[in-house]
Amino acid sequence: MSRARTRTRLLRVVTYNILLGGARREERITEVLRRTGADVITLQEVSNPAFAAELARSLGMELVIGHASDGSGINLAVLSRLPVRRWRNHTHRGRMLRSHLETVLTTGGDHVPELHLHSVHLAARFGERKKGEERRRRELDALLSDLTETADAPHLIAGDFNSLAPGDHLEATAFFARMAELRRARVLVRQANGLVAPKRVGEDAAVDEAWLRVGVDPRLDVGIPVLPFVVYPLTALLPRSRVVDRVLGGTIERGTVARLLEAGYVDAYRHLHPRAHGYTCATWMPAARIDYVFANSVMAARLRRCEVVGSRGWPDREATVASDHHPLLAEFAV
Repeated sequence: MSRARTRTRLLRVVTYNILLGGARREERITEVLRRTGADVITLQEVSNPAFAAELARSLGMELVIGHASDGSGINLAVLSRLPVRRWRNHTHRGRMLRSHLETVLTTGGDHVPELHLHSVHLAARFGERKKGEERRRRELDALLSDLTETADAPHLIAGDFNSLAPGDHLEATAFFARMAELRRARVLVRQANGLVAPKRVGEDAAVDEAWLRVGVDPRLDVGIPVLPFVVYPLTALLPRSRVVDRVLGGTIERGTVARLLEAGYVDAYRHLHPRAHGYTCATWMPAARIDYVFANSVMAARLRRCEVVGSRGWPDREATVASDHHPLLAEFAV
């Protein structure tokens, strides 16, 4: 009697921060995601549920939305080509700004027939204590408490963590030099409150052209950070230097990602690319890797590929202008 063949299929997972709902970039986002061929997509900053619904229809996928705990409307979403068996949006008011969206998927594979996908978007809040890491650690505690009963099931934790991994490089001086360049080009302007903010499209007829001259698509203006005016004289004094980068990078707390690694999770990108930078943000000035797919031991053993969409490993020129984040793609043999 011959042995029955088991079915092993590749499951392609993508995580993507689409930047404040994707306004004015909907077609670009749709086509970037279409080209990934993803089976399941987790999105962050889904502030326009109508676009998320249209995106799901266009890609032929089921849509689940997890509304933010703080009522901000900066929601999470999962789009799936696979059957969604069940889902739950874990809101932790007072502990998480967004939420923890848990989606259980039927994969169609014999080795991993069911997968738990845990989608998150941890707080930025870089002006808070330890540059927001204390808040993110509290959010991570809430997430891990939700996993207690299903910790042994095959699962992934994916999303925008707004956190650096231990050992990862930060392009600090290049980022500050880029911000100083935008200030000199007058696409960043000083406000009455002492902050320097981007000129918005529509303020005058030449704004679009000004952004394009400095190599930034004007539709990404909402993704340019607002900084205190006092920062800009300092940026002119900082040389672009790996030594200075290491010093500045050393001031960034990295406890959030470290905690997940200590808990036994595998950082999918770093596992396959031990030396590559893998920057996911910002597309207009690649400076940091803050988007991740973490796999528990079951899924880590089945990891086959992980790439930043728009990098040499997965080329897509439009990914650099569809959002201020690059999508991150991971494949698993299920």
